[in-house]
Amino acid sequence: MKALTAIIDWFGPYTLEQVREVTKFDFDDGLYVLIGKQPFQRKSWIQYIGIAKSLKTRLTSQHPAVGHIPRDLEIWLGEVASPRTPGRKMKVTDNMLDLAEWSHAYYLQLPLNKNKRKTPPFRPITTYNRWWRIDYETPYLKRPHADWPDFIDHLGEDYLAKVVWFGGKQIKGPVSDFKK
Repeated sequence: MKALTAIIDWFGPYTLEQVREVTKFDFDDGLYVLIGKQPFQRKSWIQYIGIAKSLKTRLTSQHPAVGHIPRDLEIWLGEVASPRTPGRKMKVTDNMLDLAEWSHAYYLQLPLNKNKRKTPPFRPITTYNRWWRIDYETPYLKRPHADWPDFIDHLGEDYLAKVVWFGGKQIKGPVSDFKK
C-alpha cells in the first residue's frame, strides 16, 4: 500500500478564548494540538492531538483533554495543505486527518491520547509539519516545542520508521522501538 503524504500547516498558539473567535470564520475540520502542564509537571509538554469535523464545537472548556491541562495551555490548529485522501470516503473522518493524528499520537506517545498510542497507524503515512503565526503569513523559524518533530515517516510495520527534527535530532528505527 502506498504511503499517503500529509503536509500540515499549524497555526498558533491560541488560548481557548482565541480559538472560539478564530473558528467562527475559519477552520472547519482539522487537527489540533494541546500543549501545557498537567498538575504534576514542571515543564510544558505536547499532551494531546485530536481531529474534529468542527473545531468550533470540539474545542471548548468541556473537552476531556483540556481539563487535564490546567496550566500554560496552548492550542495549535492544523490544516492539511496537501491534497486530501483520494477516493470514496469510507468513514466520517478523512483518512488523511486520522492517520496524521495517529502518527503523532503513536510516535510521540502523547500522554492524553490513550487509544492511538497503542499501535502504529494501519496505513503508511508521511507527515510533514510546518508552523505559522496567527497572522497566517509569518512562518516560525523554530518549532513551537522541542519535542514536536518536523517529519514523521511511517512506511508500515515491516519498515524502519523515521521521526525527524530538522537541525540534528533524529530517531530512526523499527516501529516496535517507538512504543514505550
